[in-house]
Amino acid sequence: MSRLAAARRLLSRHRWFAAAAAGGLMLRVLTVLAFPPAIWFGGDSASYLSTALRLVPGTSRLSGYGLLLLVLRPFHSFALVTAVQHLMGLAIGILTYALLRRYGLPGWGATLAALPVLFSAYQVQLEQEILPSAAFCCLIMTAAGIGLWWRDRRTPQATAAAAGLLAVGACFWPVGLPLLAVFLAYLVLRRAGWQVLAATVATAVLPLAGYLAWFDHTYHRVAFSNSDGIYLWSRTMSFANCAVIEPPPDEAALCPPRGAGPRAAASTYIWAPESPLDRVPGKKFSAGKNSLAMKFALRAIAAQPLGYLAAVLHDASLAFGWNIPAHPSALMTRRYEFGYATDPWISPGAVLVHGHTVAADQLAYGGTVRTRAVQPFAGWLVSYQRAVYLRGTLLAAVLAIGLGGIARRCRGTWRRNGGEWGGPGLYPWLAAVTVLVVPVLTADYSQRYVLIAVPLACLAAGLAFARPTVPPQPPGAAAASTVAKRAEGGRADVTSAPA
Repeated sequence: MSRLAAARRLLSRHRWFAAAAAGGLMLRVLTVLAFPPAIWFGGDSASYLSTALRLVPGTSRLSGYGLLLLVLRPFHSFALVTAVQHLMGLAIGILTYALLRRYGLPGWGATLAALPVLFSAYQVQLEQEILPSAAFCCLIMTAAGIGLWWRDRRTPQATAAAAGLLAVGACFWPVGLPLLAVFLAYLVLRRAGWQVLAATVATAVLPLAGYLAWFDHTYHRVAFSNSDGIYLWSRTMSFANCAVIEPPPDEAALCPPRGAGPRAAASTYIWAPESPLDRVPGKKFSAGKNSLAMKFALRAIAAQPLGYLAAVLHDASLAFGWNIPAHPSALMTRRYEFGYATDPWISPGAVLVHGHTVAADQLAYGGTVRTRAVQPFAGWLVSYQRAVYLRGTLLAAVLAIGLGGIARRCRGTWRRNGGEWGGPGLYPWLAAVTVLVVPVLTADYSQRYVLIAVPLACLAAGLAFARPTVPPQPPGAAAASTVAKRAEGGRADVTSAPA
């Protein structure tokens, strides 16, 4: 009975969030029932599944998520994979709430910051897909939470653990590496000390070095992938003019097609049937082609810096529109919706590895090939997704609130040791902006990248209202202050007493 009473008191103290978390859990249960066993995201999902079955890193994308699938492989269930990812989504909401309560926000305010990740239809769909997005978001949010939890005495162990999680995240998605660099710069700004920095770097190097060694063992090349140059090349296709760039003959084949019409979205140039990449001999994601594409991209950016800047600003602005933009195409936008979940856009007979079809890999891992839509749950989720998600304009407002909190904390704190310059929301805000900007700097805009930035932005906005940290006093200081106040009060009484 005492435990039951304690549970009731706990729920009563956190009743706002308990109700929101219960609603978020129910939404995820409905998603699992509506689209079993998982939603397949074309060639991306097939590539990660191939890594899990053969322990071979992909050349077109980082394969850390494939290792997570490898860990869950003995259970022979895609449904278990998505269940774990849904739990990660709930964990992000719980972590957001717990951090903000720790920093003095009321229950309703901390719950409000957790609502977008708990109830956004696009967030929940991302957790139902065989993609690294949910795991990556959970890793970076946990890293931010570890770094912020000990607000008065951040330990070197916690800082190193946060960097280690960011490094693991960098093996899931390339943006993890810039996030790690921003974290190290944040520690320098906060004057963490060389010993903390050394321990942090040493911890972060371990997973990165392990991935590089794995890739080198497979392809005899120290790299994370064979695609960074190709994606940056695709970024330049939205503005490149070879008459200005004047590439050498071996790079001229990568020039965009000539035509008077408007340019297509950057990423479409990689996958188009008549892609300039196909003019260069070799596989699409070979090391040689990737190196040549990188040279062309750097040459194009150097020759047309204003064109590059304009392309980046245009694509970055897409994240803040009221409606989700049809980018890179209307078809790709629909693929992020529940209504498209059962329509396969990669053939089950497609072959990624010689002798193995996509359907064969799906059967080998999870015993099933197709995603099913179970009514009435599927129809309800399709309708729910039309209305319930964080609009881009609201995301801009959330970022503005976080920036306002940082600016308020910056006033007058630079000369006072610099220890809390920018306040606790500084790193989450910088991380959210990094997630939004780096993809459009290096490749193209995508709605699923924006979803990863939302929990970070909401956390930073909540921390804008955090109570300031009271600096710890040395032992005996409080007692001495009390005695001094009493003495002053006594003198005041004597002075003011009538003669």
